[in-house]
Amino acid sequence: MASAKIRVIIVGAGIVGASLAFHFARRGATVHVVEENVQAGSGVTARAFGWVNIINIAPGAVNYRLVQQALADYTRLQADLPDAFVAARPGSLFWLKSTAETEAFAAAHRATGTDVELVDAATITEWEPNLLEPPACAIFSPRDLALDPARLSRDLIDAVGVTATFGQKVESLILSGGRVRGVRLADGTIDADLVILAGGTSVDRLTERLGFRTGVETSPSIILRYGCAEPVVSRILRGPGLEIRQSADNMLHVAKGYIDDRKENAPEKVGERILKVMHERLRLPEDVTLVEAATGYRPFFSDEMPRLGFLPGIEGAYVAVGHPGVILAPLLGRLAAEHVLQDRRSPLIPSAGLI
Repeated sequence: MASAKIRVIIVGAGIVGASLAFHFARRGATVHVVEENVQAGSGVTARAFGWVNIINIAPGAVNYRLVQQALADYTRLQADLPDAFVAARPGSLFWLKSTAETEAFAAAHRATGTDVELVDAATITEWEPNLLEPPACAIFSPRDLALDPARLSRDLIDAVGVTATFGQKVESLILSGGRVRGVRLADGTIDADLVILAGGTSVDRLTERLGFRTGVETSPSIILRYGCAEPVVSRILRGPGLEIRQSADNMLHVAKGYIDDRKENAPEKVGERILKVMHERLRLPEDVTLVEAATGYRPFFSDEMPRLGFLPGIEGAYVAVGHPGVILAPLLGRLAAEHVLQDRRSPLIPSAGLI
């Protein structure tokens, strides 16, 4: 299928689907995106923290090299679409419970070739004066980005002017003559030479009808957003009990691990508790209020690697899904386009990852 003149349907317009659309269209494919929500980036992408980073990945992790390359792809994407990154904030500060742990973690990152540096408490205070008790040292990761994944999803699709159908769910794949030839919606069908499934946790709903399961699991995470009238933090701050960033509109964004489904651990209750922690750790305006508390259900695989490639034994069907989707999206889009259109396989994804 090494021809750019193919018709491609992408099921899902989250950050991964949008990146696929961008990279395939840039290489000359005719792209049609189908998304069940009303616009791109409306699903789990809208509930992402929006931290493009390497520092939060442990050196030696199975996906570490993949994330290293993903940051390089973000640099390339920024050069291609500078207007899409005007509001993005670079750099993050990361620290662990003790100075020794922080220093060791920084050394492990540097040993892999990752660009990080240690900064002392005085520098942290200068950079982040509203942090009430700065750690003795922190890791500064300059290539990290804080961005709005939903907005980037829309910008990627708009940049290449692909055909998009919103507000309609793909009911099934059209299988004829032993290959997938399009998708079936509630009110009709769309034909294609290739269908790419990029709908996150919902991909197996469509693949299992073809006798294949990717094994995607659901990994919940709580995202909290707080209204704030003034700037508080300049970079992403990630320390024990704190993971926070601030967007250009001064909204404060906090990521928190999902606990359980008891009432006291509902997102709203967690948001109220975190607000108290924020007042203890940061110099905040008194009128900071919780405006959104939601659980995002991220696609996850037990081996921590994404799935990218043709479905085994099924022509015309391709899958692109994995976590961390916001970080990997530009890389997965490029690798998939090179695989399909140029027959170039990436060694970054082992055979278990399909490609």
